[in-house]
Amino acid sequence: MNSDINNNSDLYSRLIDWLLEDPIPAASGSADGLTPGHVPQGETTAADFQLDRFDLDPLDLEDVNIAPTKPQNPERGRGNDNPNPDPVEPGGASRRYNLGEMPTVENRFESIIKRKLKEEIERRPPLFPWETEIGDYEPDFPETVPDTWIRPAHLWLPQLDKLALPVPLPEIVLAQLLDACAEVMSYRNQIGRKMVKAVESLFPGESQSINFWTERLLLGYFRSVDQLASPPYEEATVEQQMLLALLAAKEIISTLTVPISPLHATVERQWQTTAGIVTVQAEYQKQQGVPKLRVTARLPRGGSLTLRTPQASAVSQRTYPGYLSVESFDLEPHQIYPLEIRFHDSEQSPLVFAIYPTV
Repeated sequence: MNSDINNNSDLYSRLIDWLLEDPIPAASGSADGLTPGHVPQGETTAADFQLDRFDLDPLDLEDVNIAPTKPQNPERGRGNDNPNPDPVEPGGASRRYNLGEMPTVENRFESIIKRKLKEEIERRPPLFPWETEIGDYEPDFPETVPDTWIRPAHLWLPQLDKLALPVPLPEIVLAQLLDACAEVMSYRNQIGRKMVKAVESLFPGESQSINFWTERLLLGYFRSVDQLASPPYEEATVEQQMLLALLAAKEIISTLTVPISPLHATVERQWQTTAGIVTVQAEYQKQQGVPKLRVTARLPRGGSLTLRTPQASAVSQRTYPGYLSVESFDLEPHQIYPLEIRFHDSEQSPLVFAIYPTV
């Protein structure tokens, strides 16, 4: 069955290509030595087509170059030495025709056949052997690709399922909020200012209201999460949505902030991703009186670790899952040092931790 389909499809394609190609110009001879009008054995000529179904217009045949030649020389034909005597019409008149160069005749005839075939195919397309009527076939490949693309931030979203919120936030809101938090992690501002900056991206032009609710949230006006209970996020008021977003931003920023000091020289953080758990451990110590920061991370898949400082950036990467580490010296206290984590072969914004050394 498949063989018949392929053969018929190939035949149909060749026929269409033949119909669309330009006519071959007339030539007095050919490069391969064949005489004009000669058709190699096995080749199809215009005479092989059946013409009775196309109702050829007689006017189409006027250009086939069939026309009388010059009047016959009266002196010709007197003798019996003429090997090709002229045809004799009834009544004794003799006349001969010049069919012209055969390639010209064939090319004109072929162009007429092509035009008629094209008109016939457009009017009544041919059917495959298994078809009974013309129908539309579904394409081999869909014209539209399903929207299966995952937002870059979604790689890091599993951790946000653990947020202590009175009602869950939509995934798209969490993704936008996480991106906004990643941008403010390098700010030297206190957590309250970072919360405001992150939530402003969700509520443009509402800075005054966001500042108001941020202040009350940090001052303990809401002693428990239950006091922030609200209907589902989509049905909540704007003030309720702001409070929910601020509460989520506060937890995200707190988790991504890694404060270290000589008293708390080793601090560890974990973050759940779609690929597994990312573990970050920061060690702060003095080596011969010089502050030294060493960060070790375990990645569930190949990726890179970048610690950015004003002097230089320390980068470490690996192809497969495992441990990475970076070091930096002469760190100043009370400064923010961003730690970026990326996975290879994934279009995504980085997960940014803020290393914050103190005295």
